[in-house]
Amino acid sequence: MSNADVFGEDDFMKGRFAADAGVHARFYTLMVHDEEASAKAGRPIFDGKEFVEIIAAGNANNIVKRKATSEDKQRFRRQYEIFCRDKEAEGEQLIGTPLTEIPWLTHSQKAEFAYLHIHTLEQLANVDDNTCSRFAGMYDMRRKAKESIAAADKAAPMAEVMLQMEQMKVQLAELLEQNKLLKESQKAAK
Repeated sequence: MSNADVFGEDDFMKGRFAADAGVHARFYTLMVHDEEASAKAGRPIFDGKEFVEIIAAGNANNIVKRKATSEDKQRFRRQYEIFCRDKEAEGEQLIGTPLTEIPWLTHSQKAEFAYLHIHTLEQLANVDDNTCSRFAGMYDMRRKAKESIAAADKAAPMAEVMLQMEQMKVQLAELLEQNKLLKESQKAAK
């Protein structure tokens, strides 16, 4: 029988994390590059992942930033619930090619699209005609986004092959190094 069974889970968790009263935690979403999806798509693909920042009160040198674990979410339950509520109010989690990765867009265009809640190349490619008609040059931007996606889709198989070749080169180098060490150990054993 665990302490959680005797005292109740909330009491157990309060006791376990009692020292956290002087700790500040903030959950946030960070766009992380998805190499596998990028190789398949032929363009950079990012996925929003949940991270946590933990700061010990009074110690500016004790700041932890990492991918959020289930224990972090339990330990800082109230902060995580606030984060989830805010994330739900913002809308869907973004997956795709962030407009920050698109070289043919100017800084001001990226800022304007962010204001319009257009954050990925895929969202830009799917902007409706009504929205395009309200902003100068939007039809052209949508067309360029569609063309970029189509070109990347066409090049994706080659990009995936190139990624596989790079992985094989790394594996070959590791095997050659292991072979060299094995030969050296055999010579030393003689």
